[in-house]
Amino acid sequence: MRKVEKLLKSLNDYIAKSEEDDEAKLSDVVPDFPGLDKVPKYVEDYEKKVAKLLRKQRKHFLYGVKSFVSKDITLEALLIFITSNLFASDEFAEEMEEETSEFLQLTVAGLAAIIMEEIDKDVPFEVLSNRSITWIEEWSAELGKLMKLNSHEALEKELKKVIENGGSIQDAELVIKDLPQFDRARARTTAITEILTASSVAQVESYRQSPAVEKKRWRHSGSKKNNPREAHVDLDREEIPVDKMFDVNGHAADHPRDTSLPAGERVNCHCVLSPVVNKDILVLSKEEKEEMRKQALKD
Repeated sequence: MRKVEKLLKSLNDYIAKSEEDDEAKLSDVVPDFPGLDKVPKYVEDYEKKVAKLLRKQRKHFLYGVKSFVSKDITLEALLIFITSNLFASDEFAEEMEEETSEFLQLTVAGLAAIIMEEIDKDVPFEVLSNRSITWIEEWSAELGKLMKLNSHEALEKELKKVIENGGSIQDAELVIKDLPQFDRARARTTAITEILTASSVAQVESYRQSPAVEKKRWRHSGSKKNNPREAHVDLDREEIPVDKMFDVNGHAADHPRDTSLPAGERVNCHCVLSPVVNKDILVLSKEEKEEMRKQALKD
């Protein structure tokens, strides 16, 4: 599984370098990885698109405030206007859902193709399972809503501080301009988290479709800037059937960074999965293995 190991190492090298260098690009870290030529561009394009949506969201609030303050209102009235009218008309969640869905479909499928080819060339990747397609649709919608809610809550909190401190309308506008939730750094963090999540989903997709893979092995990994989670360290090298769930500090998870996990167990997690292969199945005929793959997809 050297190619799979190299892929996972390349992704973790990218994350480690990204944490140390804000200008680091995936294409600079793994430019020669076979079959990975398109994935770096997917990640970088996604980061740019998320940054653009965040800038658009900031403009939505700034323009809304400018159109309203001409009526000579109080900060209290402005806060009510923002949290009712402007929050309701914010289209960020829907647009974020669309961009994330496209990104995840491209990256999960792309990574799954590389992994499955290395596991068994007789059983190449063809299509995503309904399970993965459903996850992409549901998570894309959920991520958009979560990011939108986070921005709204942060903005409301900061505006209330301006009011408490006896600030002005100009102070409120500065709060909107300087809010970290609209920064490029947030787009970068989102792109990093989602490519790692996509790699985990691609691994599970590949292992379920590959007849020779009987188990999945959790492997703890992290950069020097990560504080190891005891529960994740304890899981290191634990093997379970591909259709079973890991117990991550009391939470069921299909893989590292499973979106069902709480943020404390998911964000900045760099753990990976490795396949546990039954060599007796590898020597079966291509037709036999293809039939097993079809059954797996059906299940």
